Amino acid sequence: MSTLAEIEEAIEHLPEPQVEELASWLGQRRLRKAVVAPVPEPDFLSRAKAIWGEAPAGKPLSALVSEARG
Repeated sequence: MSTLAEIEEAIEHLPEPQVEELASWLGQRRLRKAVVAPVPEPDFLSRAKAIWGEAPAGKPLSALVSEARG
């Protein structure tokens, strides 16, 4: 068996307990193959510098951030 159609046909001829065993195996395989990509932490300082520059005129960066949250 090498095609999905052949596999599907073979599954149709399996006894129900073996179909359940196959379904369980497929579910476990999916869990093993699942790739959980880590979510990177946001770089707030770089973002603030991109918006307001390295040394914003007037107010300190912390004050600008506080106002932006407001």
